[in-house]
Amino acid sequence: VPLISSSPKLSECLQKKKEIIEQMEMKLDTGIDRTLNCMMGQMKHILAAEQKKTDFKPEDENNVLIQYTNACVKVCAYVRKQVEKIKNSMDGKNVDTVLMELGVRFHRLIYEHLQQYSYSCMGGMLAICDVAEYRKCAKDFKIPLVLQLFDTLHALCNLLVVAPDNLKQVCSGEQLANLDKNILHSFVQLRADYRSARLARHFS
Repeated sequence: VPLISSSPKLSECLQKKKEIIEQMEMKLDTGIDRTLNCMMGQMKHILAAEQKKTDFKPEDENNVLIQYTNACVKVCAYVRKQVEKIKNSMDGKNVDTVLMELGVRFHRLIYEHLQQYSYSCMGGMLAICDVAEYRKCAKDFKIPLVLQLFDTLHALCNLLVVAPDNLKQVCSGEQLANLDKNILHSFVQLRADYRSARLARHFS
């Protein structure tokens, strides 16, 4: 600022500039947070409208023809569009920061969503297929932490279908060994055969 560089007004101007930039950043942060909340709300709406309880507990176990559920297809299509929009409207580290936040919230939403259902063996296979699709979607974020979260969720879903005798072995596998025992147990409790196969004994 050549005209005031030797004037006492310089520090006042610099302070004012700093305050304005901070205010703008706060407003942008609030706006981005609200946008992410809207995205999560839309994803919740899609899941609530499209996911049926019979998706994961089909009446005819031998006649399941779909590769993944309609809810999963629609959520993934929506997420991919939002990721594209974020990449086109931001730059630099801002893209990674916002995608990291979106990815973590996306994972939390799917994790909590899966906890609402009971799974037959075929239903568990379908849940694994859904999470594999969500994981493919997460790859588009190009954020290692987000992909890691979905890798772990995919490993957790294997607990829905593994033979009861192999449960302990899978729980101590590479991807699940460091997880809290209560998290593992909470997934196993979602199995339709949890009581009949006396699976609680593996966690006592």
